[in-house]
Amino acid sequence: MDNANLPPLPAVNQSGPQVCAVIRLYLAVIDDLTAEQAALLNAHIATCAACGEEFRILERATLLLGSAVATAPSPRIDAAIRAMLEGRGQRQQPGTTPAAFITRRPAPRRRLVSLAGGLVTAAILLLALFASLRFSSIFDTSAMHTAFALPANLSWNQYVLYHSETRIGAGGHLYQVVTYDRLGTGNMRVETKMENQIDVIAVGNNQETLGMDTLRHVAQMGADRWMVDDSLFDLRQLRHDFQTKDATYIGTGTFKGQAVYRIRFKNGLVMLLDMQYRPVNVLRGAVGPGTGEPIYTSLQLLSPSQVSPSMWDMSIPPGYRMGTLPAQP
Repeated sequence: MDNANLPPLPAVNQSGPQVCAVIRLYLAVIDDLTAEQAALLNAHIATCAACGEEFRILERATLLLGSAVATAPSPRIDAAIRAMLEGRGQRQQPGTTPAAFITRRPAPRRRLVSLAGGLVTAAILLLALFASLRFSSIFDTSAMHTAFALPANLSWNQYVLYHSETRIGAGGHLYQVVTYDRLGTGNMRVETKMENQIDVIAVGNNQETLGMDTLRHVAQMGADRWMVDDSLFDLRQLRHDFQTKDATYIGTGTFKGQAVYRIRFKNGLVMLLDMQYRPVNVLRGAVGPGTGEPIYTSLQLLSPSQVSPSMWDMSIPPGYRMGTLPAQP
C-alpha cells in the first residue's frame, strides 16, 4: 500500500474517534511504516485500549494465517481465477497496461512462514476479506459510540456562552432572542426583541431575575419566564446523560464546513461539538449527517473579558418604575 494515500498520522496528544480511525488504517500497513511513524503508532496504542485491542486482533490473525497448513486450491478455484485474469486482460484497450489483480511484494516481517503456489492467492484473498470486515467496524455507528468520551478535564465554565435565535410568536410574527450565559456561575442576560413592539431585557442569577421593558421603562422582579433554558450546555448534566443513555454519540459530521461530533438527546435534539469538544450549535429534526435545522443563528463561546461586567448588573436603571412586563410574544 502507498502510505502517501493515507491521511497524516495524528500527533501524540490528539485523541477522539477520528484519530482512532486513522490509527487503525495505519495498523494494516504497520510493516511498511518508517521508524518515526511506528513510534507515533506505538505511542497511541500505549494509551488507547480500543486501538490496542485492534492491534492484538490483527496480530492474532497474522499468526493464525502464518501457521496454516500449506494446501493448494482445488482445480476448479484455480481455473476460475485464471479465467477472471484472462477476461480482464481481454478487456484492456490496445496500448494500455493490463489491470493488476495482485501486487506481489516481499513477505513482511510479521508473517512467520512463506506461502507458496496457489495458497498465496487464497491467503491474500483471506487477508483482504478480514481487513474489509475490520475496517468496516471502524466506521460502523455502534463502534463509534463506544469510542467517544468527553475528556475528563473538559470544562466550559471559563466561558460566556453567547447565542441568538429567531422565534415565531403566537401571531406568526418573528422575534429575536439574544442570550449571554456565564457558564458555571448562574449569571444570565437575555434580550427579547420584536421590531417596535417588544424589547425586554432579563438579567438573573441563581436567586432572582430582573426584567426591564426598555420601551416603556418598566421593571419587574421575578421575571423568570423571560429567561431561556440552557440546560443542554450544562456539562455535568451532559456527562450524566451519557451514563443514563439519555444522550448518545452518533458519529462525526460537518456543519458549515467545520468537523463536529454529534450527540443525540432523548428529545430528538442533536448537539454539535467541535473537535475540541466545544458547543457549535443544536439541531432539531436531524435524521443523519448533514440534516436538521440549527436552532441558533449564531453561537459562540466568549472569554469573560469580551463581555462587560455591567451585563450582569441587576440594579433598576434610573427612570424606570416598578410594574408588570408585557406578555411574551
